[in-house]
Amino acid sequence: MRPLHPAVRQRGVERFALAWARELVDASCLTINVVEVEQRLRVLTGRLVDALLAETFVTAPAVIIGAAIIEYRFGAGDALACSIRAVGNRLLDDLELDAADGYAARLVALQAGLADGYTQALREQILAAQDSIHQAALYASDARFRLVFAGSAIGIAISDADGSVIEANGALLELLGVGPAQIHGRRIDEFAHPEDAGEVRAAYGHQRGAGPERIRLEKRFTGAGGAVVWADLTISCLRDDDGRCRVQLSMVVDITERHRLQTQLRSQAFHDPLTGLPNRALLLERLSDLMVAGSDDRVGVCFIDLDGFKTVNDSLGHDVGDRLLVALADRLSSTLPPTHLFARMGGDEFVVVVAGSTGSADVIAVAEQVLAELARPLQVDGHLLSVSASIGVVERPVADGDPRDLLRAADITLYRAKSDGKGRWALFDAERNAHEITRHTLATMLPGAFEQDQFILEYQPIVALADDSMAGVEALVRWRHPRFGLLSPGLFVDIAEETGLIVPLGGRLLYLACLQARSWQDLSPARPFVSVNLAARQTRDPQLVEQVQRVLGDTGLSPDRLQLELTESAFMGTADEPLRALRALADMGVRIAIDDFGTGYSNLAYLRRLPVHTLKLAGPFVEGLRSRQKADPDDEKIVQAMVGLAHSLRLTVTAEGVETTTQAERLRAVDCDTAQGYLFARPLPPEEITHRLTRRYQERTSPNRCAPERPRWELACDNTQTIR
Repeated sequence: MRPLHPAVRQRGVERFALAWARELVDASCLTINVVEVEQRLRVLTGRLVDALLAETFVTAPAVIIGAAIIEYRFGAGDALACSIRAVGNRLLDDLELDAADGYAARLVALQAGLADGYTQALREQILAAQDSIHQAALYASDARFRLVFAGSAIGIAISDADGSVIEANGALLELLGVGPAQIHGRRIDEFAHPEDAGEVRAAYGHQRGAGPERIRLEKRFTGAGGAVVWADLTISCLRDDDGRCRVQLSMVVDITERHRLQTQLRSQAFHDPLTGLPNRALLLERLSDLMVAGSDDRVGVCFIDLDGFKTVNDSLGHDVGDRLLVALADRLSSTLPPTHLFARMGGDEFVVVVAGSTGSADVIAVAEQVLAELARPLQVDGHLLSVSASIGVVERPVADGDPRDLLRAADITLYRAKSDGKGRWALFDAERNAHEITRHTLATMLPGAFEQDQFILEYQPIVALADDSMAGVEALVRWRHPRFGLLSPGLFVDIAEETGLIVPLGGRLLYLACLQARSWQDLSPARPFVSVNLAARQTRDPQLVEQVQRVLGDTGLSPDRLQLELTESAFMGTADEPLRALRALADMGVRIAIDDFGTGYSNLAYLRRLPVHTLKLAGPFVEGLRSRQKADPDDEKIVQAMVGLAHSLRLTVTAEGVETTTQAERLRAVDCDTAQGYLFARPLPPEEITHRLTRRYQERTSPNRCAPERPRWELACDNTQTIR
């Protein structure tokens, strides 16, 4: 929920309280002052608005407000209906809020809360009145009872020990639409609705025996003209000293309007307002009823998402899109078996629940039926529209998991259908689902991890093959996850790119890498450069050049000690604007490298136009140089040609994935400049790099040095375990 400016909130509260007061005054049979009513309702409106905007939404405040309306009825007999109508018609507009932002569902829930609170308070009032009548009935000859009996708005009947009506007041006769002669000598249950008459009869009989002194029921009665009347029925028993029932007192309150309103609110709360289909809340309720632990039944779900529906909204407008959804809902509702629950989840997503399935084939048949129906074009506002859908299919025993697990599995399977080409269904796969759930879990946790600074950098040495010195390091991001431990970038970087988080995350990592490299710059004259991976999305960020300038300025790192790496495919596909940014960075003195060279476009003619300083040969080419006995001569020729080409363009070459001394020797033989890989070191924490730089510097500068130079492979990280 977006925050509301205090001035807008106050203005909205005043507007709504005044409109609400006018509703009540117009419905009142008394002459009352609208200003006085508005002042009382302004406090209730403030509480209602607070509940609507609360970060954690609950309906309890609405229940309290509904009870308060009883006190502030001001003579309006339909005060509840007036209040519900005002909330539904005015509240969001007066607060300048949009129902599409998620407020519509909250508004319906608050209306239901108002009805519940009003009903509870009304019951308490009625019960108090019934107690008064009951006490007066103990003195039947008392004139006070006769006065209450005749003048009460509550229907009252007195029955003898056999349950036959002795006397009924005018309110009850009016409610049932009968005259005195039509009710005297008959039992109350004879006027109950046929479907409820048995329970009413049993209640009267039970009380006349050894039953409780008071019984309360909500049942239907048949009123004037055969109309169904919902009534709150309270039966009280007056007994003799020996405990035998002497008189039964029946009090009947017409609650038809309230019951109708509650039914309407429940329908609104559990049905989609556009299509009339069951909504997510009702779907979860029905699934909860179906999925009972220990049952041997099975259930299936088809999770449906329309393909390219956004195009309809964008090209023809949302009104046409809405009418298309209604038409599709009507078509599928009329063709799917009535035993299947068909619901709208929201937007262009629908769900079909197949209860009592016997296997995946039952649910797949439903998915294919849906696809076949959607394949037929629909005529909407003069447009002949065709849509397709992707469907995730899940079928399992009802005892496996819960409704949310079932829907989550179907939703994830749906997106697999989309990735496989759309316009098709995909069947749930447990192993693949586990991977997708992990991915979705990480995606939801990624923004919080960024806020909590859970990302760290490790550094893999880049070694100069000519003298085995540490020419530079590549900064590699890790996610220090509080639950899953240290995660490699392969598990989350693509998620960060999809969500756009890669831009702020990349900026943060760039700063950390440059800050660390600056400390090494002070530590050792060797001054290793730091190489930072740059995502394609970052190259399209118009603030990239300014960001790099700011980071270099804030950290004090020399520009020539920073290298930015792009994958070859991202580099070759770069448009003019990002290319200008890269040229500006190169002009600043920042090194630019193409990572995984040889696996992408390999457009050699384009290569010489790029502001590149280094080519990083992809691991597969280096793999062919691994063994003396099994070395691939073609790979060696390719590597030699690539190194020669790069040098002719005045570029340096770094070989990746070097794991054996043979690979290092062959690369040195073809004049490759630098290399990195497990032969030299795994990715290391920054303090380990610091230790190695310090040790090497001390060895080289110590006047008592007598040990030979440390061999290049001694750079390898002893017993260091990390994620590749």
